[in-house]
Amino acid sequence: MSAEINEISAALSEFQGGLKQPELSKEVKVKTRTGGEYKFKYADLSTCVKAAAPSLKEHGLAVTQLILNGTLVTILTHKSGQWFRSEVAIGNTADYQSLGSAITYLKRYSFCAILGIVADTDDDANVACGNEAQFVESKKKGASAIAFTGEQLKQAIAELDAATTEAEYQAVWNKYSSSIPSLCAKGTEFYNACIKKANELKA
Repeated sequence: MSAEINEISAALSEFQGGLKQPELSKEVKVKTRTGGEYKFKYADLSTCVKAAAPSLKEHGLAVTQLILNGTLVTILTHKSGQWFRSEVAIGNTADYQSLGSAITYLKRYSFCAILGIVADTDDDANVACGNEAQFVESKKKGASAIAFTGEQLKQAIAELDAATTEAEYQAVWNKYSSSIPSLCAKGTEFYNACIKKANELKA
Protein backbone atom coordinates (compact mmCIF):
# COMPACT_ATOMS: atom_id res chain seq x y z
CA MET A 1 0.00 0.00 0.00
CA SER A 2 1.04 3.64 -0.29
CA ALA A 3 2.82 5.38 2.56
CA GLU A 4 -0.39 7.22 3.47
CA ILE A 5 -3.84 5.61 3.20
CA ASN A 6 -6.10 8.06 5.04
CA GLU A 7 -7.86 9.40 1.94
CA ILE A 8 -8.26 6.10 0.13
CA SER A 9 -9.51 4.45 3.33
CA ALA A 10 -12.16 7.14 3.80
CA ALA A 11 -13.22 6.87 0.15
CA LEU A 12 -13.38 3.07 0.34
CA SER A 13 -15.50 3.26 3.48
CA GLU A 14 -17.99 5.58 1.74
CA PHE A 15 -17.94 3.36 -1.35
CA GLN A 16 -18.77 0.25 0.67
CA GLY A 17 -21.46 2.04 2.66
CA GLY A 18 -23.34 3.06 -0.46
CA LEU A 19 -22.69 0.03 -2.64
CA LYS A 20 -25.62 -2.11 -3.74
CA GLN A 21 -24.27 -5.64 -3.88
CA PRO A 22 -24.61 -7.32 -7.29
CA GLU A 23 -27.47 -9.73 -7.90
CA LEU A 24 -26.54 -13.39 -8.06
CA SER A 25 -28.03 -13.74 -11.53
CA LYS A 26 -26.06 -16.74 -12.76
CA GLU A 27 -26.41 -20.38 -11.85
CA VAL A 28 -23.95 -23.13 -12.69
CA LYS A 29 -24.38 -26.88 -12.59
CA VAL A 30 -21.07 -28.61 -11.89
CA LYS A 31 -20.19 -32.23 -12.63
CA THR A 32 -17.25 -33.24 -10.49
CA ARG A 33 -14.48 -35.52 -11.65
CA THR A 34 -15.77 -38.22 -9.29
CA GLY A 35 -19.19 -38.23 -10.98
CA GLY A 36 -21.09 -36.06 -8.50
CA GLU A 37 -23.06 -32.96 -9.37
CA TYR A 38 -24.05 -29.73 -7.63
CA LYS A 39 -25.34 -26.23 -8.40
CA PHE A 40 -24.62 -22.76 -7.07
CA LYS A 41 -25.48 -19.13 -7.87
CA TYR A 42 -23.06 -16.26 -8.32
CA ALA A 43 -22.53 -12.85 -9.91
CA ASP A 44 -20.02 -12.94 -12.75
CA LEU A 45 -17.15 -10.50 -13.23
CA SER A 46 -19.08 -8.24 -15.60
CA THR A 47 -21.97 -7.93 -13.13
CA CYS A 48 -19.58 -7.09 -10.29
CA VAL A 49 -17.80 -4.41 -12.34
CA LYS A 50 -21.10 -2.84 -13.42
CA ALA A 51 -22.34 -2.79 -9.83
CA ALA A 52 -19.18 -1.07 -8.61
CA ALA A 53 -18.50 1.38 -11.46
CA PRO A 54 -20.86 4.27 -10.53
CA SER A 55 -19.77 4.36 -6.88
CA LEU A 56 -16.09 4.00 -7.79
CA LYS A 57 -16.38 7.09 -9.98
CA GLU A 58 -18.32 8.98 -7.32
CA HIS A 59 -15.61 8.44 -4.70
CA GLY A 60 -12.58 8.91 -6.94
CA LEU A 61 -11.56 5.27 -6.92
CA ALA A 62 -10.37 2.97 -9.72
CA VAL A 63 -9.36 -0.67 -9.98
CA THR A 64 -6.62 -1.81 -12.36
CA GLN A 65 -5.72 -5.47 -12.93
CA LEU A 66 -2.45 -6.49 -14.57
CA ILE A 67 -0.72 -9.79 -15.29
CA LEU A 68 2.98 -9.72 -14.45
CA ASN A 69 5.32 -12.72 -14.36
CA GLY A 70 2.54 -15.25 -13.83
CA THR A 71 0.87 -13.11 -11.17
CA LEU A 72 -2.44 -11.22 -11.25
CA VAL A 73 -1.86 -7.79 -9.71
CA THR A 74 -4.95 -5.86 -8.58
CA ILE A 75 -4.45 -2.19 -7.70
CA LEU A 76 -7.06 0.04 -6.06
CA THR A 77 -6.13 3.71 -6.58
CA HIS A 78 -7.61 6.95 -5.29
CA LYS A 79 -7.55 10.35 -7.00
CA SER A 80 -5.22 11.50 -4.22
CA GLY A 81 -2.57 9.07 -5.51
CA GLN A 82 -2.92 6.69 -2.56
CA TRP A 83 -3.30 2.99 -3.33
CA PHE A 84 -3.74 -0.59 -2.17
CA ARG A 85 -2.44 -3.63 -4.03
CA SER A 86 -3.01 -7.37 -3.93
CA GLU A 87 -1.22 -10.15 -5.80
CA VAL A 88 -2.11 -13.77 -6.50
CA ALA A 89 -0.23 -16.39 -8.53
CA ILE A 90 -2.15 -17.59 -11.58
CA GLY A 91 -0.61 -21.06 -11.54
CA ASN A 92 -0.01 -23.50 -14.37
CA THR A 93 -2.80 -24.67 -16.70
CA ALA A 94 -2.87 -27.12 -19.58
CA ASP A 95 -4.12 -24.82 -22.36
CA TYR A 96 -5.09 -21.21 -23.12
CA GLN A 97 -8.80 -21.87 -22.58
CA SER A 98 -8.12 -23.14 -19.09
CA LEU A 99 -5.71 -20.25 -18.52
CA GLY A 100 -8.41 -17.76 -19.52
CA SER A 101 -10.87 -19.42 -17.19
CA ALA A 102 -8.40 -19.28 -14.30
CA ILE A 103 -7.55 -15.62 -14.97
CA THR A 104 -11.24 -14.63 -15.07
CA TYR A 105 -11.82 -16.51 -11.84
CA LEU A 106 -8.93 -14.78 -10.11
CA LYS A 107 -9.84 -11.36 -11.53
CA ARG A 108 -13.36 -11.66 -10.14
CA TYR A 109 -12.29 -12.75 -6.69
CA SER A 110 -9.45 -10.21 -6.48
CA PHE A 111 -11.73 -7.40 -7.70
CA CYS A 112 -14.40 -8.29 -5.15
CA ALA A 113 -11.89 -8.82 -2.33
CA ILE A 114 -10.19 -5.45 -2.69
CA LEU A 115 -13.55 -3.63 -2.77
CA GLY A 116 -15.49 -5.70 -0.26
CA ILE A 117 -18.03 -6.94 -2.81
CA VAL A 118 -19.96 -10.12 -1.97
CA ALA A 119 -20.60 -12.37 -4.96
CA ASP A 120 -20.79 -16.17 -5.19
CA THR A 121 -16.32 -16.65 -11.60
CA ASP A 122 -17.74 -16.99 -14.33
CA ASP A 123 -17.40 -20.76 -14.27
CA ASP A 124 -15.95 -20.72 -10.76
CA ALA A 125 -12.75 -22.12 -12.29
CA ASN A 126 -14.42 -25.45 -12.99
CA VAL A 127 -12.89 -25.61 -16.46
CA ALA A 128 -9.47 -24.94 -14.97
CA CYS A 129 -10.08 -27.63 -12.35
CA GLY A 130 -11.11 -30.23 -14.91
CA ASN A 131 -14.81 -30.25 -14.05
CA GLU A 132 -17.59 -30.03 -16.62
CA ALA A 133 -19.87 -27.02 -16.11
CA GLN A 134 -23.24 -26.21 -17.65
CA PHE A 135 -24.50 -22.61 -17.29
CA VAL A 136 -28.14 -21.59 -16.95
CA GLU A 137 -29.82 -18.34 -16.01
CA SER A 138 -31.33 -18.40 -12.55
CA LYS A 139 -35.08 -18.11 -12.21
CA LYS A 140 -36.59 -14.65 -12.01
CA LYS A 141 -37.75 -13.13 -8.77
CA GLY A 142 -40.88 -14.72 -7.43
CA ALA A 143 -39.64 -18.28 -7.23
CA SER A 144 -39.70 -18.98 -3.52
CA ALA A 145 -37.24 -21.23 -1.76
CA ILE A 146 -38.51 -24.30 0.03
CA ALA A 147 -38.24 -23.84 3.78
CA PHE A 148 -36.78 -26.58 5.95
CA THR A 149 -37.53 -27.83 9.43
CA GLY A 150 -35.20 -28.53 12.34
CA GLU A 151 -35.83 -32.23 11.89
CA GLN A 152 -34.80 -32.06 8.24
CA LEU A 153 -31.62 -30.21 9.21
CA LYS A 154 -30.85 -32.83 11.85
CA GLN A 155 -31.41 -35.67 9.36
CA ALA A 156 -29.26 -34.00 6.69
CA ILE A 157 -26.37 -33.45 9.09
CA ALA A 158 -26.63 -37.05 10.33
CA GLU A 159 -26.36 -38.34 6.75
CA LEU A 160 -23.46 -35.98 6.13
CA ASP A 161 -21.63 -37.20 9.24
CA ALA A 162 -22.07 -40.79 8.06
CA ALA A 163 -20.37 -40.06 4.71
CA THR A 164 -16.83 -41.44 4.64
CA THR A 165 -15.93 -40.89 0.97
CA GLU A 166 -16.19 -37.98 -1.43
CA ALA A 167 -18.79 -39.86 -3.47
CA GLU A 168 -20.98 -40.41 -0.40
CA TYR A 169 -20.56 -36.78 0.60
CA GLN A 170 -21.52 -35.65 -2.91
CA ALA A 171 -24.59 -37.89 -2.88
CA VAL A 172 -25.81 -36.25 0.33
CA TRP A 173 -25.22 -32.77 -1.07
CA ASN A 174 -26.98 -33.65 -4.35
CA LYS A 175 -29.96 -35.05 -2.47
CA TYR A 176 -30.58 -31.95 -0.39
CA SER A 177 -29.54 -29.31 -2.92
CA SER A 178 -32.25 -30.62 -5.24
CA SER A 179 -34.95 -31.45 -2.69
CA ILE A 180 -34.46 -28.63 -0.15
CA PRO A 181 -32.37 -25.86 -1.80
CA SER A 182 -32.74 -23.47 1.14
CA LEU A 183 -31.03 -26.01 3.39
CA CYS A 184 -27.92 -25.69 1.20
CA ALA A 185 -27.88 -21.90 1.00
CA LYS A 186 -24.56 -20.31 1.81
CA GLY A 187 -24.18 -19.61 5.52
CA THR A 188 -26.68 -22.19 6.79
CA GLU A 189 -25.61 -24.74 9.38
CA PHE A 190 -25.82 -27.54 6.82
CA TYR A 191 -23.79 -25.57 4.24
CA ASN A 192 -21.05 -24.90 6.81
CA ALA A 193 -21.06 -28.55 7.84
CA CYS A 194 -20.62 -29.55 4.18
CA ILE A 195 -17.62 -27.26 3.79
CA LYS A 196 -16.06 -28.79 6.89
CA LYS A 197 -16.76 -32.34 5.69
CA ALA A 198 -15.31 -31.62 2.24
CA ASN A 199 -12.11 -30.30 3.79
CA GLU A 200 -11.85 -33.34 6.05
CA LEU A 201 -12.23 -35.74 3.12
CA LYS A 202 -9.53 -33.90 1.14
CA ALA A 203 -7.07 -33.97 4.07
